[in-house]
Amino acid sequence: MASATNSSKLARVRTVAQDAMRGARWWTLLDLEKTLRADAEFWRDLWAPSLAIAAHKVGLKGARATLDEAIDAGFHQTDLFEPELSAAFGKDPDWARVLERAKANVPAPPLRITAWPEPGAGSPLRLDRIEAHREGQLASRLPRPREGAWQTARDLLAWTSALWRHANARINAGDAVDVLEQVALGARYSCVEYSIVLAQGLNALRIPARRVWLRRGDYHDGVGQGHAVAEAWIDDLDRWVLLDGQHGAYWADEDGRPLSLPELQARERPARPVHVGPRQAIQDPALWWAYFAHASVTGAAWAPEGFVPVFQEGGVLPTERLLRESAGAYPRLSDVAVGVVAQDGAPAVRIRPEHPYAVGSVWNGEPITAPPKDVERRFTRALDREPGEYKADLAALTPYGPLASREIRWTAA
Repeated sequence: MASATNSSKLARVRTVAQDAMRGARWWTLLDLEKTLRADAEFWRDLWAPSLAIAAHKVGLKGARATLDEAIDAGFHQTDLFEPELSAAFGKDPDWARVLERAKANVPAPPLRITAWPEPGAGSPLRLDRIEAHREGQLASRLPRPREGAWQTARDLLAWTSALWRHANARINAGDAVDVLEQVALGARYSCVEYSIVLAQGLNALRIPARRVWLRRGDYHDGVGQGHAVAEAWIDDLDRWVLLDGQHGAYWADEDGRPLSLPELQARERPARPVHVGPRQAIQDPALWWAYFAHASVTGAAWAPEGFVPVFQEGGVLPTERLLRESAGAYPRLSDVAVGVVAQDGAPAVRIRPEHPYAVGSVWNGEPITAPPKDVERRFTRALDREPGEYKADLAALTPYGPLASREIRWTAA
Protein backbone atom coordinates (compact mmCIF):
# COMPACT_ATOMS: atom_id res chain seq x y z
CA MET A 1 0.00 0.00 0.00
CA ALA A 2 2.85 2.41 0.88
CA SER A 3 4.50 1.76 -2.49
CA ALA A 4 1.28 2.55 -4.34
CA THR A 5 0.86 5.74 -2.29
CA ASN A 6 4.42 6.85 -3.07
CA SER A 7 3.95 6.15 -6.76
CA SER A 8 0.76 8.17 -6.83
CA LYS A 9 2.46 11.07 -5.04
CA LEU A 10 5.42 10.97 -7.44
CA ALA A 11 3.08 11.00 -10.43
CA ARG A 12 1.37 14.14 -9.06
CA VAL A 13 4.73 15.86 -8.44
CA ARG A 14 5.84 15.05 -11.98
CA THR A 15 2.69 16.63 -13.36
CA VAL A 16 3.17 19.77 -11.26
CA ALA A 17 6.83 20.00 -12.35
CA GLN A 18 5.99 19.57 -16.02
CA ASP A 19 3.28 22.24 -15.81
CA ALA A 20 5.73 24.57 -14.07
CA MET A 21 8.29 24.10 -16.85
CA ARG A 22 5.72 24.76 -19.58
CA GLY A 23 4.36 27.79 -17.76
CA ALA A 24 7.80 29.25 -16.87
CA ARG A 25 6.92 29.11 -13.16
CA TRP A 26 10.55 28.71 -12.20
CA TRP A 27 10.24 29.13 -8.42
CA THR A 28 7.54 26.47 -8.32
CA LEU A 29 9.90 24.10 -10.08
CA LEU A 30 12.82 24.99 -7.80
CA ASP A 31 10.69 24.39 -4.70
CA LEU A 32 10.20 20.80 -5.85
CA GLU A 33 13.93 19.98 -6.05
CA LYS A 34 14.06 17.77 -2.96
CA THR A 35 11.17 15.63 -4.16
CA LEU A 36 12.42 15.54 -7.74
CA ARG A 37 15.84 14.28 -6.59
CA ALA A 38 14.07 11.19 -5.33
CA ASP A 39 12.77 10.51 -8.85
CA ALA A 40 15.57 8.15 -9.89
CA GLU A 41 14.02 7.52 -13.30
CA PHE A 42 14.06 11.14 -14.47
CA TRP A 43 16.39 13.09 -12.13
CA ARG A 44 19.54 12.90 -14.25
CA ASP A 45 18.01 13.27 -17.70
CA LEU A 46 15.09 15.66 -17.06
CA TRP A 47 14.84 17.36 -13.71
CA ALA A 48 18.51 18.25 -13.09
CA PRO A 49 18.96 20.11 -16.41
CA SER A 50 15.54 21.73 -16.00
CA LEU A 51 16.41 22.98 -12.53
CA ALA A 52 19.67 24.45 -13.84
CA ILE A 53 17.69 26.44 -16.42
CA ALA A 54 15.18 27.50 -13.75
CA ALA A 55 17.96 28.64 -11.40
CA HIS A 56 19.46 30.76 -14.17
CA LYS A 57 16.08 32.26 -15.02
CA VAL A 58 15.60 33.56 -11.45
CA GLY A 59 19.22 34.68 -11.13
CA LEU A 60 20.52 32.19 -8.54
CA LYS A 61 24.26 31.86 -8.13
CA GLY A 62 25.74 28.50 -9.09
CA ALA A 63 22.79 27.87 -11.37
CA ARG A 64 24.75 25.37 -13.45
CA ALA A 65 25.48 23.10 -10.49
CA THR A 66 22.65 20.61 -11.12
CA LEU A 67 23.59 20.42 -14.82
CA ASP A 68 27.22 19.62 -13.96
CA GLU A 69 25.97 17.05 -11.47
CA ALA A 70 23.81 15.45 -14.14
CA ILE A 71 26.70 15.32 -16.65
CA ASP A 72 28.92 13.72 -14.01
CA ALA A 73 26.18 11.11 -13.60
CA GLY A 74 26.01 10.38 -17.35
CA PHE A 75 23.59 12.97 -18.81
CA HIS A 76 24.15 13.59 -22.54
CA GLN A 77 20.89 14.77 -24.12
CA THR A 78 21.71 18.47 -24.14
CA ASP A 79 19.93 18.91 -27.48
CA LEU A 80 16.57 18.30 -25.77
CA PHE A 81 17.05 21.47 -23.72
CA GLU A 82 18.18 23.81 -26.46
CA PRO A 83 18.13 26.72 -26.99
CA GLU A 84 17.56 27.30 -23.27
CA LEU A 85 20.81 25.68 -22.12
CA SER A 86 22.99 27.70 -24.49
CA ALA A 87 21.05 30.86 -23.69
CA ALA A 88 21.70 30.28 -19.97
CA PHE A 89 25.29 29.03 -20.02
CA GLY A 90 26.63 29.51 -23.52
CA LYS A 91 28.81 32.45 -22.43
CA ASP A 92 30.56 30.43 -19.74
CA PRO A 93 34.23 30.14 -20.77
CA ASP A 94 34.21 26.35 -20.40
CA TRP A 95 30.85 25.77 -22.14
CA ALA A 96 32.41 24.00 -25.13
CA ARG A 97 34.14 21.56 -22.78
CA VAL A 98 30.86 21.04 -20.90
CA LEU A 99 29.16 20.01 -24.12
CA GLU A 100 32.05 17.69 -24.98
CA ARG A 101 31.76 16.06 -21.54
CA ALA A 102 28.06 15.48 -22.15
CA LYS A 103 28.68 14.09 -25.64
CA ALA A 104 31.28 11.69 -24.25
CA ASN A 105 28.58 10.21 -22.01
CA VAL A 106 26.69 8.70 -24.95
CA PRO A 107 27.06 4.93 -24.41
CA ALA A 108 27.73 2.51 -27.23
CA PRO A 109 24.53 0.81 -28.43
CA PRO A 110 24.00 -2.46 -26.57
CA LEU A 111 23.43 -4.12 -29.96
CA ARG A 112 24.01 -3.04 -33.54
CA ILE A 113 23.17 -5.23 -36.52
CA THR A 114 25.81 -4.36 -39.09
CA ALA A 115 25.07 -6.70 -42.02
CA TRP A 116 22.02 -8.70 -42.99
CA PRO A 117 20.58 -10.47 -46.03
CA GLU A 118 18.02 -8.87 -48.30
CA PRO A 119 15.95 -10.60 -51.00
CA GLY A 120 16.49 -9.49 -54.56
CA ALA A 121 13.89 -7.34 -56.24
CA GLY A 122 11.26 -9.10 -58.31
CA SER A 123 7.60 -9.35 -59.16
CA PRO A 124 5.24 -11.27 -56.89
CA LEU A 125 5.76 -15.00 -57.32
CA ARG A 126 2.80 -16.91 -58.77
CA LEU A 127 2.91 -20.68 -58.68
CA ASP A 128 0.66 -23.12 -60.50
CA ARG A 129 -1.08 -25.00 -57.69
CA ILE A 130 -4.17 -27.11 -57.66
CA GLU A 131 -7.01 -25.96 -55.42
CA ALA A 132 -6.07 -26.51 -51.79
CA HIS A 133 -8.88 -29.00 -51.13
CA ARG A 134 -7.67 -31.11 -54.07
CA GLU A 135 -3.98 -31.13 -53.20
CA GLY A 136 -4.20 -34.21 -51.00
CA GLN A 137 -5.95 -36.14 -53.77
CA LEU A 138 -3.22 -35.19 -56.20
CA ALA A 139 -0.36 -35.99 -53.82
CA SER A 140 -1.74 -39.48 -53.19
CA ARG A 141 -1.44 -40.27 -56.92
CA LEU A 142 2.17 -39.11 -57.28
CA PRO A 143 5.47 -40.98 -56.79
CA ARG A 144 6.70 -40.68 -53.23
CA PRO A 145 9.13 -37.80 -52.72
CA ARG A 146 12.81 -38.64 -52.41
CA GLU A 147 15.26 -37.15 -49.92
CA GLY A 148 16.36 -34.39 -52.28
CA ALA A 149 14.28 -31.95 -54.30
CA TRP A 150 16.19 -32.55 -57.54
CA GLN A 151 15.76 -36.31 -57.47
CA THR A 152 12.10 -35.88 -56.54
CA ALA A 153 11.60 -33.52 -59.49
CA ARG A 154 13.39 -35.89 -61.88
CA ASP A 155 11.23 -38.80 -60.71
CA LEU A 156 8.04 -36.79 -61.22
CA LEU A 157 9.25 -35.59 -64.63
CA ALA A 158 9.86 -39.18 -65.76
CA TRP A 159 6.54 -40.34 -64.30
CA THR A 160 4.58 -37.54 -65.96
CA SER A 161 6.08 -38.11 -69.40
CA ALA A 162 5.17 -41.83 -69.24
CA LEU A 163 1.49 -41.30 -68.36
CA TRP A 164 0.28 -41.09 -71.98
CA ARG A 165 1.53 -40.61 -75.52
CA HIS A 166 1.26 -37.07 -76.79
CA ALA A 167 -1.80 -36.08 -78.78
CA ASN A 168 -3.25 -32.71 -79.74
CA ALA A 169 -6.47 -33.13 -77.77
CA ARG A 170 -7.17 -30.66 -74.96
CA ILE A 171 -9.16 -30.89 -71.75
CA ASN A 172 -11.17 -27.85 -70.72
CA ALA A 173 -9.72 -27.77 -67.21
CA GLY A 174 -6.57 -26.62 -65.47
CA ASP A 175 -6.71 -29.28 -62.79
CA ALA A 176 -4.17 -32.09 -62.64
CA VAL A 177 -6.56 -34.52 -60.91
CA ASP A 178 -9.09 -34.08 -63.73
CA VAL A 179 -6.34 -34.74 -66.28
CA LEU A 180 -5.17 -37.86 -64.46
CA GLU A 181 -8.71 -39.19 -64.13
CA GLN A 182 -9.29 -38.83 -67.87
CA VAL A 183 -5.91 -40.34 -68.70
CA ALA A 184 -6.83 -43.35 -66.55
CA LEU A 185 -9.82 -43.78 -68.87
CA GLY A 186 -7.56 -43.77 -71.94
CA ALA A 187 -7.47 -40.08 -72.88
CA ARG A 188 -4.36 -38.56 -74.47
CA TYR A 189 -3.52 -34.89 -74.36
CA SER A 190 -1.14 -32.17 -75.50
CA CYS A 191 1.92 -30.53 -74.01
CA VAL A 192 -0.41 -28.23 -72.03
CA GLU A 193 -1.77 -31.09 -69.94
CA TYR A 194 1.71 -32.46 -69.29
CA SER A 195 2.66 -29.04 -67.93
CA ILE A 196 -0.44 -28.92 -65.71
CA VAL A 197 0.26 -32.32 -64.15
CA LEU A 198 3.96 -31.62 -63.72
CA ALA A 199 3.68 -28.12 -62.23
CA GLN A 200 0.81 -28.90 -59.90
CA GLY A 201 2.37 -32.21 -58.93
CA LEU A 202 5.65 -30.55 -58.01
CA ASN A 203 3.85 -28.04 -55.82
CA ALA A 204 1.92 -30.85 -54.14
CA LEU A 205 5.34 -32.31 -53.25
CA ARG A 206 6.45 -28.90 -51.92
CA ILE A 207 8.71 -28.00 -54.82
CA PRO A 208 7.81 -24.51 -56.07
CA ALA A 209 6.75 -24.79 -59.71
CA ARG A 210 4.81 -22.99 -62.40
CA ARG A 211 3.84 -23.46 -66.00
CA VAL A 212 5.81 -21.97 -68.88
CA TRP A 213 4.58 -21.06 -72.35
CA LEU A 214 7.29 -21.06 -75.00
CA ARG A 215 6.79 -19.35 -78.37
CA ARG A 216 8.69 -19.21 -81.64
CA GLY A 217 9.85 -15.89 -83.06
CA ASP A 218 6.87 -15.30 -85.33
CA TYR A 219 4.26 -16.72 -82.98
CA HIS A 220 1.54 -14.24 -83.98
CA ASP A 221 0.80 -16.18 -87.18
CA GLY A 222 0.70 -19.78 -88.33
CA VAL A 223 0.33 -23.03 -86.39
CA GLY A 224 2.53 -25.01 -84.03
CA GLN A 225 4.06 -21.81 -82.71
CA GLY A 226 3.93 -22.66 -79.02
CA HIS A 227 4.98 -25.32 -76.54
CA ALA A 228 4.01 -25.70 -72.87
CA VAL A 229 6.48 -26.88 -70.23
CA ALA A 230 7.08 -26.27 -66.53
CA GLU A 231 9.87 -24.94 -64.36
CA ALA A 232 10.71 -25.51 -60.74
CA TRP A 233 12.88 -24.04 -58.04
CA ILE A 234 15.17 -26.89 -57.00
CA ASP A 235 16.32 -26.47 -53.41
CA ASP A 236 19.47 -28.55 -53.61
CA LEU A 237 20.59 -26.85 -56.85
CA ASP A 238 19.72 -23.37 -55.57
CA ARG A 239 18.27 -22.49 -58.96
CA TRP A 240 15.29 -22.57 -61.31
CA VAL A 241 15.25 -25.45 -63.80
CA LEU A 242 13.08 -25.86 -66.90
CA LEU A 243 11.33 -29.24 -67.13
CA ASP A 244 9.58 -30.56 -70.24
CA GLY A 245 6.82 -32.94 -69.18
CA GLN A 246 5.90 -34.02 -72.70
CA HIS A 247 9.43 -35.06 -73.53
CA GLY A 248 10.51 -36.16 -70.05
CA ALA A 249 13.58 -33.97 -70.33
CA TYR A 250 15.46 -31.00 -68.98
CA TRP A 251 18.19 -29.00 -70.71
CA ALA A 252 21.81 -28.91 -69.56
CA ASP A 253 24.89 -26.91 -70.47
CA GLU A 254 28.25 -28.29 -71.56
CA ASP A 255 29.12 -29.10 -67.93
CA GLY A 256 25.87 -30.98 -67.35
CA ARG A 257 24.31 -28.22 -65.24
CA PRO A 258 20.49 -28.07 -65.50
CA LEU A 259 19.41 -24.76 -67.02
CA SER A 260 16.69 -22.23 -66.33
CA LEU A 261 14.54 -20.62 -68.98
CA PRO A 262 16.45 -17.28 -68.97
CA GLU A 263 19.73 -19.19 -69.38
CA LEU A 264 18.28 -21.09 -72.33
CA GLN A 265 17.06 -17.88 -73.92
CA ALA A 266 20.50 -16.30 -73.54
CA ARG A 267 22.36 -19.09 -75.34
CA GLU A 268 23.62 -18.72 -78.89
CA ARG A 269 23.29 -22.41 -79.65
CA PRO A 270 21.04 -25.20 -78.39
CA ALA A 271 21.71 -26.77 -75.02
CA ARG A 272 21.74 -30.53 -74.56
CA PRO A 273 18.42 -32.23 -73.71
CA VAL A 274 18.73 -34.76 -70.88
CA HIS A 275 15.98 -37.36 -70.96
CA VAL A 276 14.80 -39.00 -67.75
CA GLY A 277 11.58 -40.41 -69.22
CA PRO A 278 11.07 -43.64 -71.12
CA ARG A 279 11.55 -42.10 -74.57
CA GLN A 280 14.37 -40.14 -76.25
CA ALA A 281 11.72 -37.73 -77.47
CA ILE A 282 13.82 -34.73 -78.51
CA GLN A 283 15.66 -35.92 -81.60
CA ASP A 284 16.33 -32.48 -83.05
CA PRO A 285 17.41 -30.04 -80.29
CA ALA A 286 17.66 -27.10 -82.72
CA LEU A 287 13.99 -27.50 -83.67
CA TRP A 288 12.81 -27.34 -80.07
CA TRP A 289 15.33 -24.71 -79.06
CA ALA A 290 13.58 -22.31 -81.48
CA TYR A 291 10.65 -22.25 -79.05
CA PHE A 292 12.74 -20.36 -76.51
CA ALA A 293 12.56 -17.15 -78.57
CA HIS A 294 9.68 -15.82 -76.46
CA ALA A 295 8.22 -17.01 -73.19
CA SER A 296 5.84 -16.31 -70.36
CA VAL A 297 5.29 -17.99 -67.03
CA THR A 298 2.44 -18.23 -64.59
CA GLY A 299 1.87 -14.60 -63.63
CA ALA A 300 4.29 -12.78 -65.94
CA ALA A 301 5.75 -12.31 -69.40
CA TRP A 302 8.82 -10.39 -70.50
CA ALA A 303 9.59 -8.75 -73.81
CA PRO A 304 12.67 -6.49 -74.04
CA GLU A 305 11.74 -5.35 -77.54
CA GLY A 306 7.98 -5.10 -77.12
CA PHE A 307 5.21 -7.61 -76.39
CA VAL A 308 2.97 -9.02 -79.12
CA PRO A 309 -0.33 -9.88 -77.40
CA VAL A 310 -1.77 -12.09 -80.14
CA PHE A 311 -1.00 -15.74 -80.84
CA GLN A 312 -1.53 -17.85 -83.97
CA GLU A 313 -4.03 -16.10 -86.21
CA GLY A 314 -5.32 -13.55 -83.74
CA GLY A 315 -5.90 -15.35 -80.45
CA VAL A 316 -5.31 -13.13 -77.44
CA LEU A 317 -2.19 -13.95 -75.43
CA PRO A 318 -3.12 -13.02 -71.83
CA THR A 319 -0.59 -12.23 -69.11
CA GLU A 320 -1.00 -10.83 -65.62
CA ARG A 321 2.13 -8.70 -65.61
CA LEU A 322 4.40 -7.43 -68.38
CA LEU A 323 8.10 -7.12 -67.63
CA ARG A 324 10.97 -5.78 -69.68
CA GLU A 325 13.47 -8.36 -68.45
CA SER A 326 13.14 -11.93 -67.23
CA ALA A 327 15.05 -11.20 -64.00
CA GLY A 328 11.93 -9.71 -62.43
CA ALA A 329 10.15 -13.05 -62.76
CA TYR A 330 12.90 -15.11 -61.12
CA PRO A 331 13.22 -14.57 -57.39
CA ARG A 332 15.95 -16.55 -55.72
CA LEU A 333 13.89 -18.65 -53.35
CA SER A 334 16.76 -19.34 -50.99
CA ASP A 335 16.77 -15.63 -50.16
CA VAL A 336 15.60 -14.52 -46.75
CA ALA A 337 14.65 -11.20 -45.25
CA VAL A 338 15.19 -10.46 -41.57
CA GLY A 339 13.21 -8.43 -39.10
CA VAL A 340 13.65 -7.68 -35.42
CA VAL A 341 11.23 -8.82 -32.71
CA ALA A 342 11.25 -9.25 -28.95
CA GLN A 343 11.70 -12.81 -27.72
CA ASP A 344 11.38 -13.27 -23.97
CA GLY A 345 12.06 -9.55 -23.61
CA ALA A 346 15.32 -9.61 -25.62
CA PRO A 347 16.10 -8.48 -29.19
CA ALA A 348 15.77 -11.32 -31.65
CA VAL A 349 15.98 -11.81 -35.41
CA ARG A 350 12.88 -12.98 -37.26
CA ILE A 351 13.87 -14.87 -40.41
CA ARG A 352 11.40 -14.45 -43.26
CA PRO A 353 12.07 -16.92 -46.10
CA GLU A 354 11.15 -16.21 -49.71
CA HIS A 355 10.56 -19.94 -50.22
CA PRO A 356 6.80 -20.63 -50.12
CA TYR A 357 7.25 -24.06 -48.55
CA ALA A 358 9.70 -23.17 -45.78
CA VAL A 359 8.90 -25.09 -42.60
CA GLY A 360 11.53 -23.53 -40.35
CA SER A 361 14.96 -21.98 -40.35
CA VAL A 362 18.56 -22.88 -39.64
CA TRP A 363 21.09 -20.94 -37.55
CA ASN A 364 24.76 -21.83 -37.99
CA GLY A 365 23.85 -25.19 -39.43
CA GLU A 366 21.38 -26.19 -36.71
CA PRO A 367 17.58 -26.06 -37.10
CA ILE A 368 15.91 -23.62 -34.70
CA THR A 369 13.77 -25.73 -32.42
CA ALA A 370 10.40 -24.72 -31.03
CA PRO A 371 7.26 -26.31 -29.58
CA PRO A 372 5.13 -27.88 -32.34
CA LYS A 373 2.43 -25.23 -32.20
CA ASP A 374 4.80 -22.25 -31.97
CA VAL A 375 5.48 -21.84 -35.68
CA GLU A 376 6.89 -18.30 -35.44
CA ARG A 377 9.55 -19.43 -33.00
CA ARG A 378 11.01 -21.73 -35.65
CA PHE A 379 11.99 -18.57 -37.51
CA THR A 380 13.22 -16.56 -34.52
CA ARG A 381 16.62 -16.42 -32.82
CA ALA A 382 17.71 -14.17 -29.97
CA LEU A 383 20.94 -12.26 -30.58
CA ASP A 384 23.95 -12.89 -28.35
CA ARG A 385 24.45 -9.88 -26.07
CA GLU A 386 27.79 -10.51 -24.41
CA PRO A 387 30.25 -7.82 -25.52
CA GLY A 388 31.92 -8.67 -28.81
CA GLU A 389 31.49 -9.02 -32.56
CA TYR A 390 29.30 -11.78 -33.94
CA LYS A 391 28.29 -13.36 -37.21
CA ALA A 392 25.94 -16.20 -38.04
CA ASP A 393 24.81 -18.13 -41.09
CA LEU A 394 21.06 -18.36 -41.40
CA ALA A 395 18.92 -20.23 -43.91
CA ALA A 396 15.41 -21.36 -44.64
CA LEU A 397 14.48 -24.98 -44.00
CA THR A 398 12.16 -26.85 -46.38
CA PRO A 399 10.95 -30.47 -46.42
CA TYR A 400 14.08 -31.22 -48.47
CA GLY A 401 16.54 -29.69 -46.04
CA PRO A 402 18.34 -26.38 -45.49
CA LEU A 403 18.66 -23.93 -48.36
CA ALA A 404 21.75 -21.89 -49.20
CA SER A 405 22.74 -19.77 -46.21
CA ARG A 406 23.05 -16.02 -45.81
CA GLU A 407 25.18 -14.11 -43.28
CA ILE A 408 24.15 -11.72 -40.54
CA ARG A 409 26.59 -9.74 -38.39
CA TRP A 410 26.17 -7.72 -35.20
CA THR A 411 28.09 -6.18 -32.34
CA ALA A 412 27.25 -6.11 -28.66
CA ALA A 413 28.63 -3.66 -26.09
